[in-house]
Amino acid sequence: MIHLKCDRKVLVGVFCSLATTILWGACFWQLATKFKSDPSVKPPSANPQACYCQNNGTCENEICICSDDWKGDHCEIANFCERSEYNSSKGLFTFNRILVGQYGYSFEECEPYTLNANISKATRLCTEKNGIISLQNVTLIDCNENLKNLIEKLMKHITEDELLKIATAAQFLTSEPHELTPENINFAAQMVQRILNQSDILDSFEAAFLAITTISQLLNVNETAFDPTNNEIFNVIQSLTEILGDVLTDSEIDFSQVVQPNLAVSSIMLESGTTHGIMLSVLKGCDDTLVSKRIELNTNASKLLLNTNAEVQMFVNVSTNQTQDGKLGFILYQNDKFFQSKVHHSINNQSRRVISGNIAEGILNGVELLFNPKYNSAEYFIHDHACVFWDYDVDDWNTAGCSKSTDKFGHLRCQCNHTTNFAVLMSFRQNYTYTEPLDIVSYVGCGFSIAGLTITIVFQIITREARKTSLTWVTVSLCTSMFMVNLIFISGINNPNALNEKSAANNTENIILHSDRSNPPEVYLCTAATAILHYFLMATFTWSALYGAQMYVLLVHVFKPLPRHFLIWISVIGWGFPALIVVITLAATYKADDSLNYRQEEFAKQATSAKKMMGSLSVAVVLCLTWSLGYLMLIERDGTKAVFSYIFCTLNATQGLQIFILFTARRKAFQKIYAAWDTRFPMNISIGHSRRLSFQSLSTPENGERYTQYDTVNFAETTSSIPSIL
Repeated sequence: MIHLKCDRKVLVGVFCSLATTILWGACFWQLATKFKSDPSVKPPSANPQACYCQNNGTCENEICICSDDWKGDHCEIANFCERSEYNSSKGLFTFNRILVGQYGYSFEECEPYTLNANISKATRLCTEKNGIISLQNVTLIDCNENLKNLIEKLMKHITEDELLKIATAAQFLTSEPHELTPENINFAAQMVQRILNQSDILDSFEAAFLAITTISQLLNVNETAFDPTNNEIFNVIQSLTEILGDVLTDSEIDFSQVVQPNLAVSSIMLESGTTHGIMLSVLKGCDDTLVSKRIELNTNASKLLLNTNAEVQMFVNVSTNQTQDGKLGFILYQNDKFFQSKVHHSINNQSRRVISGNIAEGILNGVELLFNPKYNSAEYFIHDHACVFWDYDVDDWNTAGCSKSTDKFGHLRCQCNHTTNFAVLMSFRQNYTYTEPLDIVSYVGCGFSIAGLTITIVFQIITREARKTSLTWVTVSLCTSMFMVNLIFISGINNPNALNEKSAANNTENIILHSDRSNPPEVYLCTAATAILHYFLMATFTWSALYGAQMYVLLVHVFKPLPRHFLIWISVIGWGFPALIVVITLAATYKADDSLNYRQEEFAKQATSAKKMMGSLSVAVVLCLTWSLGYLMLIERDGTKAVFSYIFCTLNATQGLQIFILFTARRKAFQKIYAAWDTRFPMNISIGHSRRLSFQSLSTPENGERYTQYDTVNFAETTSSIPSIL
C-alpha cells in the first residue's frame, strides 16, 4: 500500500514535469519564430543627420520633404506671397498668405442680401518670375452675378476680355466648393467646357488658366456629388475631362506647366521625325496639394528612372512622323472624384491620383507608370492592386492593354500600350503590429500560468476527499477553462493569414478590384479556434461568478446543506451558458464573405477584455485589480506608461500562477505532498539572501498506516504575507 502510494506521487510528479516541459518548449518555439528577421523592413539610413530640414520639413531618404510653403534643399526658401492688403475705391481688401502659382481670396465677402452671399469679393494671383515672387493686381467680383447668367453670356459671341471676365467670375463662384448645390456643380462644369472651347478659339491662355483653376476647385466638392447614378452631372464631368485632354494637344495654347492645388497640366511639343522619351515625376510632400516645386518634367529620358521620393511617375515613349510635329499633354488629378466607378467601391477613403497622357500626331511606343501612394502604413498595407484606365465607352475603369508588377521596393508598376487617364486601384488590409516586449511577456507569463494551473488541477483532484465535491468541481472547472484560454492563446496566436497575408503582392493577374478593402480568405481552423477561445473565455467568466456565488452561500448558510442537485445545476450553467452565447454570436455575425479569422491584436484584445471581466469574489482584491489595471494600462504604450504596461501585462499573463499561489501553494496539504516529494529528492529552496525553507524527511510507519503529520518541519522564515482567503 505504501509503495503504491509513493508510485502514484512519482507518476504525478513526472506528469507535471513532462507537461510543464512540453508547454515551455512550445513557448520558446513561438518566441524563436518571433525573432526571425523580416525582409520587408528596410534598414535605417546610415547617416540620419544627412539632411537638416527647416520650417517643419521632414527628412526621408536623406532628402528634405518640405511643406507647400517652402522649398529648397533644407526647406529654407519661401514659396508664397506674404499676407497683404489692397486699398481700392470699393474698400480695403485683406489677403492671407498665397502659394506661388495659386489664387488667394479676400477675407471680405459679399453681403448677405446679394446672390453671392459669403463669397469673397476679391482675388489675386501670386506669381514667380526669375526667382522673384510678386502679387498680381486684385480682381473684384459682381456680387449679384450667378452661374446661370454666366452660361447665357457664353452662348453669345464674346471678345477675349469678356471671356476673361466670365472665367474670373466662374472661378469666384466655385471658390467655396463645399457650398455648391448639385445644380451649381452642373452649371460650373458646363461653363468650364465652354470657357476651354472659347479659349482655344480666342487663343487665350489666361482664360484657360482660370478654367483649370475652376476645375481644381470642383475637385474639392464632396465625392457624393459625382455619383454615377446622377447621369446629368456624371455625363457633364466625363465630357469635361475629355475636352481638357483635347485642349492640351489640339489647341495652339502653350501649357508649359500649370499647377493648381488639385490639378496640374503640361504640354510638350514633339519634333517631327524623332523618338522622344518623356518622364513626369510627382514628388512626395508633407501636404496633399499639388505645387509646381514638386512636379518634375524630363523631356530627354531614355527609360523610367526610379525616384524613391516620387509618389507618381509616368514615362512615355513616342515617335512622330516625318512631316508634322506632334504634341504630348499630361494631366494629373489630385483625386479620382471625376472618375466614379460602378464596379470598384471605395471604403477606406484612400485618395487615388489619376494621371493622363494624350498624344497628337504621334505613334505611342509604350507607357510605363509607377505609383508609390501615400497611406497610413501603420494601420494598413497594400494587399493587391490593379492597373486601369478610364474607358469612356463604358464609363468605368478597364484593364485592357495594361499589365502590373511590383518591384523590390514595394512600388506599384504599370505598363500600357495606349494613352488616356490612368490610375491604380488598391485593396488594403489592416496592418497589425504587436510590441515585441509584450509578446515575450505574454508567452512567458502564459507558460507560468499553464504550469501553475496544471499543478492546481492535479492537486485539487488528488485531494478531493478532503473537501466537498462541489468545491472541488467548481475550482477544477475554473482552472480548466483558464488553462484552455492560455493554451489556445500561445498555440494559435500566429495564424496562417497573419503569416502569409502579404503573399498577394506578387500576383500579376491584372483584374478590376471590387473594393479597396480586402478580407483574408476563410481558414476554418482559425474560425474554430476563435469560437473555442470565445467559449472558454465565457466559461472562465461564468465559473468565476459561480465560485463567488458558492462562497456566498457557504458563508451565509453555514449549517444548511447545499440545494438538491446543486452540482448538476452549476455544471449546466457553467458549461452550458457559454455555449449558448457562442452559438448566438456565431449565428448573428458569421458570414461566408466576411470570415472570422482572428489576428494577433484582435485575439489579444479579446483575451485581455475577457480577463478584465474575470475574477471571482473570493480573490477580487488580487486578481480583479491585476486584470483591470493591466487592461487599462495596455491602452497607452508611449513614454513612461510603457513601463507600467509591461508590469501589468506580466501580472495579467500570470493569472494562472497567481491562482496556483492562492489555491494550491499555500495549502497545508500541498506542503505535505511537497515534503513527501522532498523525502525522495531532498533539496533546499533559497529565498532572498538568508531565508531558507527546508523540509526534512518524513518517517513512514512500518505498519503501513497513513501518516497524519510531519516528523520534523522547520520554517526559518515565512515566505508569504498574503492572508489566507481560501
